[in-house]
Amino acid sequence: MAEARILQIAVTWADQHPGDSIGRWGWTPKGGERSIRIGGEGTPQVAEFCTAELAVSLEVHPLGARSLIADALDLRHRLPALWHYATVTLTLPDWVARKIARTTRDLTGAQIATVDSRLAEVAETLPPSRLLTLVEAMVLAATDEAVDADRQERLDRRFVAFNDGNRWVGPRELPSVFARLSVEDAARLRATINTLAGRLAAAGDTDPVEVRRSKALGLLATPALAQHLLDGAPDTNTWDRHAPHATLYLHLTETGFTRDEGGVARFEQGGPITLAHAREILGHSHVTIRPVLDLTASRPTDAYEFTGSLREAVLLRTPADCYPHAVGTGRGVDLDHTDPFDDSEPPGQAGQTEPGNGGPMVRHHHRIKTHGPMTVRQPAPGLYVWRTPHGRYRATDHRGTHRVKPVIGEGIYSPSAGERGLATILLTHT
Repeated sequence: MAEARILQIAVTWADQHPGDSIGRWGWTPKGGERSIRIGGEGTPQVAEFCTAELAVSLEVHPLGARSLIADALDLRHRLPALWHYATVTLTLPDWVARKIARTTRDLTGAQIATVDSRLAEVAETLPPSRLLTLVEAMVLAATDEAVDADRQERLDRRFVAFNDGNRWVGPRELPSVFARLSVEDAARLRATINTLAGRLAAAGDTDPVEVRRSKALGLLATPALAQHLLDGAPDTNTWDRHAPHATLYLHLTETGFTRDEGGVARFEQGGPITLAHAREILGHSHVTIRPVLDLTASRPTDAYEFTGSLREAVLLRTPADCYPHAVGTGRGVDLDHTDPFDDSEPPGQAGQTEPGNGGPMVRHHHRIKTHGPMTVRQPAPGLYVWRTPHGRYRATDHRGTHRVKPVIGEGIYSPSAGERGLATILLTHT
């Protein structure tokens, strides 16, 4: 019943934020909110940033809220029989209904009507695995005439993604690479990796073939080194000269490295590692070691951009996207001014470019903060307090996202410096 209620709330929320509420005066600012269709054909358009508060309320990422709304709209408008089973009779699990909505999203209105009619006869009786297999077959049958076009569309969705291995519950995993390739590229990559794995074996590597293939893929990151091996040069002692220079951001104490103390270091590109692993990394001949910045000594600037040591200071203090429930931890982010930049103010004043007035965000979150319904304050460097239009408060820092009592949130946003100071003390000590 609770899952059904969430689906119903999602469509109600979409109804309360229709697409025609955007640009009603015929103009929207650059980067501002748009009217978008997130469901399939026949679903209504919605205001792009309507996902922001729903995401905060459900304590999920904005894209999670967007996916929920899209699935719910598809079910209500395109798959009414499944909508009834999922929200009224409760005979179809919500996760199964949502997966069917996503699988059929690209079907036209006429095609989806046929699918819904056929599924209505079996959705309550087939187990999830058989039902989902049937849906996949129906989608393939409905789109058979557009196979070539669909193939090109799939090629347009090619990607390579990296998982740094630190997002899993339980023992830490090694980083993983996921890719979607064309058939031709996949065949060539497989052949090259197999060849390199064979050359490694010929050079004396006794690891299993799966491990050697992993090593071979890693070798492709250094083309000169891979070519060196493909050319038949087996002397692995000469490979180091082909390795590219790299800058690794490693957080550890000096005594942890020089005095052989125990502990854990934090490797920005890969998460927590042991100090033994850190010493291994730092012993590499081509690694640049960056000294840790004194964050309190970073000087403000009257320029708009966060560059150089200022950017480093913000990213070192806040190593992840500061938006509520965000997951991004990379350095390719926007640095947003918490208090809007004012070029009429001197450096160091409110609104200027300095570490205590910056926060990392991916572009979508930056747009929501700048043009959407969410507001943010930074009562202390690295501590961000977000407020939704309906008065929900969330604090984010290097530990993640936390709920904030309304009375404290209101104090953070108070025009009184005394109330802001008291609220900050309560927030940081409770």
